[in-house]
Amino acid sequence: SPHLLHLPDHYNIIFQYYHKKACTACKKVPKDPALCLVCGAFVCLKGLCCKQQGICECVLHSQHCGAATGIFLLINASVIIIIRGHRFCLWGSVYLDAHGEEDRDLRRGKPLFLCVERYRVLQQQWVSHTFDHINKRWGPHYNGL
Repeated sequence: SPHLLHLPDHYNIIFQYYHKKACTACKKVPKDPALCLVCGAFVCLKGLCCKQQGICECVLHSQHCGAATGIFLLINASVIIIIRGHRFCLWGSVYLDAHGEEDRDLRRGKPLFLCVERYRVLQQQWVSHTFDHINKRWGPHYNGL
């Protein structure tokens, strides 16, 4: 059955590897790097450098990789973003601190650990195509992600 990428237990491993990595398309270090959890592609979120025909790289990638559904881990924020067609939503994080709390935008600097149960829920929503029914805070992305 289809499954999302295998993620390491410690967020620091992902952050250290991708934080200063160059984008494969523009060869620059992205200001807002993102990792596709479906195929593992490393893309620039909102990067004008990788924009093609007015569409930013994450939106383009979601069209090619997931038939207009994309699931991305935002490296500098530890948050999952879902793209569905012309809409997007912040899903939350699958990495939590020792108290089971998210650290959005990595402001607190606490070590983060993979929450297997949350990751399982994310994968189940992807496989069962229930993002539209589960997540209520959808907004237009205007091809700018």
